[in-house]
Amino acid sequence: MYNKYSLIVALFIAIIFSCQDPIDVELSPTNGQVNVDAWLTDQSETQVIKLRRVSPYFDSSPSPIITGATVTVVDDLGNTFEFEETNQTGNYTWTPTAGETLGEVGRQFFLNIDINGKQYISSSTMNRIMPIDSLVSTFLEEEFGQAEGYYAELFARDFPGVGDTYWIKTFKNGEFLNKAREISIVYDAAFTAGGGVDGVTFIAPIRQSVNRSPDLDDESEDSFDVAPWAAGDSIRVEIHSINQGAFSFLEESFTQMTLGDAALFAEPPANVPTNIIPVNVDDPADEAVGFFNVSAVSQTGYIIQ
Repeated sequence: MYNKYSLIVALFIAIIFSCQDPIDVELSPTNGQVNVDAWLTDQSETQVIKLRRVSPYFDSSPSPIITGATVTVVDDLGNTFEFEETNQTGNYTWTPTAGETLGEVGRQFFLNIDINGKQYISSSTMNRIMPIDSLVSTFLEEEFGQAEGYYAELFARDFPGVGDTYWIKTFKNGEFLNKAREISIVYDAAFTAGGGVDGVTFIAPIRQSVNRSPDLDDESEDSFDVAPWAAGDSIRVEIHSINQGAFSFLEESFTQMTLGDAALFAEPPANVPTNIIPVNVDDPADEAVGFFNVSAVSQTGYIIQ
């Protein structure tokens, strides 16, 4: 009996180790789709639309830029905003005069892009945004899983009525916290649709999402050794109103960038949803990815004393 059991265990171990051989995956070359990064706001500051080409999966070099395009945004009142390219960088900007903005809540905006005669269009409505009630920071003593230091919390109340979606952006000493794990999106006052939480203050995990998230892949940075904030740090938080398509785009992006490799039965990566529509494009190489959204913004900040 013992010998039979030992044989089964040995066979099982042999099977496990036999699965360790590397497998070379041959990927098809990228088709260089157009990548549109167009996240605009109602703030009286330079607005930027970035045009790039999709790079091959294993290519870590910067994405190829798209120069010489014509980029305009038109609102539903007929106002036209011309986005001019900056020094052949693939970045197209519109700079308002003092106090000028793209528009106000409720306006609908239409994006038009012409790349060598190929047209791409999209649309977005600027949704409502609530004022921020408060942004507080609290000094906490060291305990298991928590370094000594300051921890921030954002208080804001969702509008009554199901379907409002938001993107919370946090800036530390002027730098946007842009790790994949730091994407903080809100559906009404919770994480997802159907949560049954509406018209109330954001739930606690969302309020606390304004704290820095250590890079778990960086061995030089320990999640438990460094508090998110210290005295003298500048903290600024923005809440952007986004449409539900933008919420889905960010939600899927977060899932693929943070959970795809860890999930036991994860689905293979795929392009996330896009609202960029090619008009007269027949070649798959000229299809588009990316997103266009126009947000209203509430913001607050201070220096931690």
